[in-house]
Amino acid sequence: MNAARRAVGTKASAAVVDEVLGQLFSGGLRSGDRIDQDQLGQALGISRLPVREALVILERDGIVSMKFHRGVFVEPFDAESILDDFEIMGLLSGVAVRRLAAHRDPETMAVLRGLLVQLRATRPAEKARIFDLVSQMMITEHRAGGSRRLRAQLRSHAGFLPHAFELIERTHAATVRAHALVLDAIDAGDGELAAQYRLEDFRDAGRSVIRELRRRGVIGA
Repeated sequence: MNAARRAVGTKASAAVVDEVLGQLFSGGLRSGDRIDQDQLGQALGISRLPVREALVILERDGIVSMKFHRGVFVEPFDAESILDDFEIMGLLSGVAVRRLAAHRDPETMAVLRGLLVQLRATRPAEKARIFDLVSQMMITEHRAGGSRRLRAQLRSHAGFLPHAFELIERTHAATVRAHALVLDAIDAGDGELAAQYRLEDFRDAGRSVIRELRRRGVIGA
């Protein structure tokens, strides 16, 4: 398989992963639902192979289970599993910011401070812009403080974040404060505090997402 075909396959499987996650967060798929692979591929206009590749990824991440001769089924999508997703991301990201605090790079810190200034100046209604800036900040922190293995783990667990971010109910000021606290701790060389702030931020976001999903009737009380 040449590089161009591999790239196409990767994009196609990523689209399937995104579609399944989107349906979970919107309530289109529920715990225990059977996923029709052919129907999913037809809806996205792609072949069965990238669908299969995507489902393998989703099974690895605990989103679905593939049962021999029975099909593919959605694993429990409930408050506990959602909190676990946020907890894992918070812990992994905490490792990166802890290491960054121990080996502060002036150039990286300048980039992060610049992004924080932009985030603070963004209007609360500009949700997409806020998500983009928050993503840039964390990617910068993860690149500077994370090993190749850690960054790979973070990427593999981050697929749900774009869908979850739209459900987080918090003020713009609270978002800015959460990232400012992490940066201040990094600047002070206090990696443990930076990691603690990051974990608390993800936990708070997870609880907010759960409240909204319950309000919409996507998950039970």
